Amino acid sequence: MVKTKITVSVDKSVVDNAKIALLKKGKTLSEFIEKSLRSLSTAQILDDICRELDLNCEYVSYEEVERKRPDLRGKTTSEVEVREIRRERLSRLL
Repeated sequence: MVKTKITVSVDKSVVDNAKIALLKKGKTLSEFIEKSLRSLSTAQILDDICRELDLNCEYVSYEEVERKRPDLRGKTTSEVEVREIRRERLSRLL
């Protein structure tokens, strides 16, 4: 991973207090800022959680989920209705 230096202007007392609080946690200000910037990305948050929990997370596309769903044709009317309700709800979300 390539690191980039940045320049920001922050009140000195804020920086000093942050460094002291982070020192107690065994963290650096750079680590804290990088983690904060990463948290702006939802995908990065999920990746971090998976890594911290030692999970093998794989993301599945909507198309793949649809492809793997069972075929409800010929099923009871209630199953078909539920599937239709779900499709309608999804279309409103997208």
